[in-house]
Amino acid sequence: MAAIDAVSVAARRALLEVMMQVAWADREIAPEERQAAQAAAMALGLVLPGERDLTAPDQAPPSLEMLDFSGLSPRDCELVYVCAEWMAQADSVEQAEEAELLSRLRAKLGVDATRATDLRTIAVNLHAKQVVERGSWWRAFDRLVMEAARSLASKA
Repeated sequence: MAAIDAVSVAARRALLEVMMQVAWADREIAPEERQAAQAAAMALGLVLPGERDLTAPDQAPPSLEMLDFSGLSPRDCELVYVCAEWMAQADSVEQAEEAELLSRLRAKLGVDATRATDLRTIAVNLHAKQVVERGSWWRAFDRLVMEAARSLASKA
């Protein structure tokens, strides 16, 4: 199974848009954040042409307030959150703006604080493993989604 199989169709675009929100939170996108976003888009089948490409450096994502998560299941909301946490780790520096955005996102998705801590731990550990292994962003994103999906399945 690959990441695309673990994420519902409804959650895919929301997930990428949220990851881009985190990447742009400090008003600049680091090369690692761009690579992470491109890997996520590719893994989710969302590599879009031209102006609609969410990973283009001049394409600021819609604001968090504009995003609609009402069609997502609780599992999808947690997947979106863990991927946002992973994106905050992409450049190995979590900015204050990213932390603030993650807090707002957690509330909007309805992820409780305890579960958010667990999901953050998954994201941080997988990012650390990626750095040590010097693995590809695509493989790291795929591993993140699969690990999160297993964690969510065992929680259910």
